Amino acid sequence: MSNVAINHLVSGGAAEPGRAFPIRLLAWFAVAILCCMGNVVSAASPDDIWVFIKNDRADDVKALLAGGVDPNTRTKMGNSVLMQSVRDGAWLSFDVVLASPKVDVNLANDYEETPLMYVALVGDLPRAKALVARGAQINKLGWTPLHYAAVKGNLDMVRYLLANDAMPNAPSPNGDSPLMMAVQSGNMQVVQALINAGGDPAAVNQKGDDTIDIARQKGNADLARALEKIVKDRRANQQKSN
Repeated sequence: MSNVAINHLVSGGAAEPGRAFPIRLLAWFAVAILCCMGNVVSAASPDDIWVFIKNDRADDVKALLAGGVDPNTRTKMGNSVLMQSVRDGAWLSFDVVLASPKVDVNLANDYEETPLMYVALVGDLPRAKALVARGAQINKLGWTPLHYAAVKGNLDMVRYLLANDAMPNAPSPNGDSPLMMAVQSGNMQVVQALINAGGDPAAVNQKGDDTIDIARQKGNADLARALEKIVKDRRANQQKSN
């Protein structure tokens, strides 16, 4: 090889034609792959979020939100992304969506259920606290998070909600109170927590049933007798105070 050719290679010039072409081809091929990958990401549809939620692909959910997908997108049933994350047990995705500054933590579905109600139902206390910190409403018309926590006997959740001013006698659309739901669950500790918070065992729903009736319908005679005594004692105390 001549000195001219050696100097050319040392100074960064092109290699021999037969070797330079494959290198350039590989470089172009790599660039083309990267471009195609970019097009795939940018072509992601907002509907893809439901697939990502179902499989708890939190990084993909995060990428969609960063790309402009609305965190308040809803399913055909009206469930928000947060609510669907709870339904699918996609907790990593739930955390990603909750961190979005655009998310509406009180967005209800077609049944007037909210993300906090779903979280109260499954008993995830840390995420309930995170929702409340973001402004989730504990009290609302109709069914409430306390109803949902009580019916599953989630004691820690019930205590947390009561400590944050949840209404122990909030009536559902059919008149059921959280205490009635607790009686249905059969969890005596939850029943006691609600009674201690002022829950009224004598209140009746639209069927005309009170907690004593519900306890008997559930075959819980001991609970029915205990509730009867509480009602009797409260009435006696009220009469004395009058």
